[in-house]
Amino acid sequence: MMNNNKRSLIVDASALVTGFCVGAGRGVLFSPHSGARTLRRLRSFAEDMAEDTAEAVDDVIERGKRLMVV
Repeated sequence: MMNNNKRSLIVDASALVTGFCVGAGRGVLFSPHSGARTLRRLRSFAEDMAEDTAEAVDDVIERGKRLMVV
């Protein structure tokens, strides 16, 4: 049986991945710009998401370490 903290970590990670996929898909489908401009914007978006993901992963790791100590 999982405790609430572990379940919360799984939900947070799932929400992050889902948000990324929805955002990227929406950007491609509804972009009013040319293909080259859309690719530049998607690349920028992906870079921003990579940074945000790295920060989120670091946060999850820190939360996990705190749980291991308790």
